[in-house]
Order: sequence, then C-alpha cells, then structure tokens
Amino acid sequence: MDSANEGRALILRSALDAMIEQGVDGFSIDDVAQRANISRRTLYRYYGGKKELIQAVISVENGAFFDEMQRSLREFEDDFEAYLEECVCFSIRYRDRHHGGFHHNYLARNVSSEVFSYILENIAPMWHSVLEGPYRRYVDLYGPPPASLENIIALISRIGLAYCLVPAEDSEIRAQMRMLRHFHQAPA
Repeated sequence: MDSANEGRALILRSALDAMIEQGVDGFSIDDVAQRANISRRTLYRYYGGKKELIQAVISVENGAFFDEMQRSLREFEDDFEAYLEECVCFSIRYRDRHHGGFHHNYLARNVSSEVFSYILENIAPMWHSVLEGPYRRYVDLYGPPPASLENIIALISRIGLAYCLVPAEDSEIRAQMRMLRHFHQAPA
C-alpha cells in the first residue's frame, strides 16, 4: 500500500466484500486481512477492531448513497412531496444498480441490534442533510407542515427500507406515496 488512504480504501473494500458475502455479523477480521492481502496486525493499525471496521464501512457506503441521492434529485428540490417520493424511488433504483450489494445484505440478513442501531444513527443526519433544504422551502411557501422534519425522516427512512426489502415499480411507489398526501390534508 502506497499511502494510508489507499490502505484504508483497500481494507474497506475487502471488508465490504466480506460483509456482502458473509453478512455483517458473519465475517471476521481474518477474512478481511486475507482479502486485503495484509496481516491482521496491519489491519489493526487502521481499525481498532471489527466494530470500528463495520462502522467505517457503513459510514462510507451510506455516505456514497446519500451523496448520489442528493445530486440525482436536484430537479425536485422545490416540490417537497415529490422529492420524498423520488427519495424512495431512488433507494430502489440504487439497490437494483448495485445488485442488492451491501445495503440489501445488511437489511436481508439478521444483524445484531448494535449494528442496526449504528445504521439508524448513521443515516439520520444524512437524511437530514438531504431533506432539510427542500423542507425549509416548503415551510417558507406553505407554513409549517403537519409533521416535523425529524418525524418525516423517521417515516421516509422506514418506508425506503421497506421498499428495499420488498421492491416495487416506481409507478407503484409514487401512487402509494401520494396516498399519504391526502391523509395530512384531512381535517382532524
């Protein structure tokens, strides 16, 4: 490895491959070291253990997902409700483009509650970054919506996860998401 950054990238790629193949809880440090063609000791110079390695992979993979989402959905930023629909549709397209990959793997296999808790903690600020601008524009135009941004993030992330586990066509997702629009407009 020529540099520390290259070393980290090689280890993370090797860890990602091991996680996809064996599951987040099923791979070992030895698996990653062997895939990266490094010693266990070298791996520990970069990452303090399996937990830290899992967190690093989750952070990098989720960061790439949300960066691409935000770039891909710029045209919808002025229509918050359409933006939410497109976020969910993007999730399915991303999963399909990556053949399930890491995101599908950690959802489809049983992962420990510790790993799943980290995943949820890690994605909340990323969802906030993606949704905050369109949400603020919506509030500026229409006043406060019936739900806080935090509640919208909780709902949209769960809906996105559900569609990743049980995919649907974009048209079905959009039609189902539009049903939510009518519920928030009904008198209490």
